[in-house]
Amino acid sequence: MSFKAALLSGAFFQLALASAAFAAADCPPLGAMPNYAAAAEAEVRPYDVAEFSLRKADEIESVEVKGRTCRQSYAAKEGAQTASDLDIQSRYREELRKLGAQILYTDERNTVAKLTRGPEESWLKVYSQETDIDVVTVVKQALKLTLTPPSGPDYRLLGHMPNYAAGTPEKKAFDELGFAVRGEEEVTEIPAQGAKYVVAYRLKPGAEAASDAEIQENYRAALGLLGAGLLYTDPRTTVARLEQNGQTIWVRVYSQDGEIEVRTIEEKPFAAPALQAAALKSALEKEGRVALSIGFDGAKAALKPEAAKTIAEIVKLLKENPTLKLSIEGHTDDVGLRPLNEKLSRDRAAAVLEAVAAGGIARARLSSAGHGPARPLADNGTSEGRAKNRRVELVKG
Repeated sequence: MSFKAALLSGAFFQLALASAAFAAADCPPLGAMPNYAAAAEAEVRPYDVAEFSLRKADEIESVEVKGRTCRQSYAAKEGAQTASDLDIQSRYREELRKLGAQILYTDERNTVAKLTRGPEESWLKVYSQETDIDVVTVVKQALKLTLTPPSGPDYRLLGHMPNYAAGTPEKKAFDELGFAVRGEEEVTEIPAQGAKYVVAYRLKPGAEAASDAEIQENYRAALGLLGAGLLYTDPRTTVARLEQNGQTIWVRVYSQDGEIEVRTIEEKPFAAPALQAAALKSALEKEGRVALSIGFDGAKAALKPEAAKTIAEIVKLLKENPTLKLSIEGHTDDVGLRPLNEKLSRDRAAAVLEAVAAGGIARARLSSAGHGPARPLADNGTSEGRAKNRRVELVKG
């Protein structure tokens, strides 16, 4: 049974506008005004997002509601007398009140309401301009994830949406792509260099298209499971960055009208050489500081299992040199929001401190700090430079 048929056969059918001609082209529980006809079949999606206005105190706020959506536009029948916006809005508001809906916002041309029936919550919006009426209804619900596991021509870490077929991927051993990143004040494009993989998908003939919201949220959920940090989002775009086995991977997912494109850059893995305790001591005596090769999970502060070897060498260094004190300092590149980078650098430095202390080193000999992107070693405009700047350092106390 289709979503529209389910609406018509279920509780929504019982809530249809009593004073309006109700047809399959309507968005239940709101029907059509007399002298107005649906411009086409209602646009119904199993999952999408719509914006609704709310009046709070003296301000008007906009909220997004996600779930099963229905959108319909009506136009005045040829030669028929049109109603005023006051008449249109008044009639819909009266019917909404009869249904038990809560009116959340009104103005001369708009009505927004919320209707609750048992566990089901629906949001409804009516916009009018005399000759035309637009109706939107959303039955609020969570997204059901449908992204497939990676296979065939998919990028190796991400699957695809059902009903979409992949074209021939574009692969380059080394290339550059730009990725949008949202900063504190503006969106900038960051160039990333490395192995390129681009794959485009098209809707299969006769298949039902997914909404941009459904597509983007499916990919964002998959990226989240990979430990990726989201760098930029809009209704049709997701840009993310993740770390895997010492390699930084950039991902952009774009969707529009039956098409999806996934483009990725896998940067060349970079890591400072793993140092033994003796080499750490030598570097500290010579330079006063040394960069560490320590693995973390994605854009997080959780240490990877392989970090244990480096931690063990730091513990050994401190046990062999009982008067030595160390400051453990975290650094990042400048991609993304500065406050988040600063917090990440602090958290990573603190995670290393905790691991070293757990090895039997007195906390009085240790301190930690995070500097975010403030102290770069190299150019943040290149993949190699950013990799050098993402580091944890030991600084002699």
